[in-house]
Amino acid sequence: MSDTLSEREETLVQAAMAAVETADGLVPAEALPALSNDALRVIVARRLKAGGRTLLSREHRTITGYTSGYDDTVAAQLAADGIGLLPEIDRAVLAIVLLRTVAIPRAGGKHHSTSWLSDGPGTSITEIHANTDDHATYALIRPAVRRLKARRLVRTGYQGQLLPGPALLRLTDAQSAHLWEDLVLVTLPGSLYATVIRRRREQGESRAPSPPAEELQP
Repeated sequence: MSDTLSEREETLVQAAMAAVETADGLVPAEALPALSNDALRVIVARRLKAGGRTLLSREHRTITGYTSGYDDTVAAQLAADGIGLLPEIDRAVLAIVLLRTVAIPRAGGKHHSTSWLSDGPGTSITEIHANTDDHATYALIRPAVRRLKARRLVRTGYQGQLLPGPALLRLTDAQSAHLWEDLVLVTLPGSLYATVIRRRREQGESRAPSPPAEELQP
């Protein structure tokens, strides 16, 4: 199907693009004709790609839907240019949230979701503070949590527990694997796998298979 569309089809495609770019979570295919129709969905993906974005199919809470994220090449270039990077304290807080709510529970068999979006157990500012060095004071951690919430990288769950946010659904498979490797570097810097990761990144090689979650078990 070419990009020459009828007025109705153009409206449907634009509606789908707006939805996946702005929705706080997944957009079910059945919610929009341009996502449920294979031909129109191809056009949605093509239009997003032209803008450096990519259409992503994801599953969460047994719901399969769509969202969008940065193309891997574009994301790497933005990072190289220093655009969109999180402050160091924000990165540290996010890493602890992911470790406490996803990596460690998964390694302990408490949940088996392959998504970063864990529904529990959650963590807290007190727990984050206990897992950082003395330089990460509450005065630094609390604003970092607020900024991460604003970016939808962290959300508030049951009884105020902190959990991963829906923006993590926008990571491509390669970006998600890179994030997982970052957690390995943080938690197991002296491990053989961390050495392999560092060497490979220095040489600019493609990603090696990610380790099992059990490797992050403390």
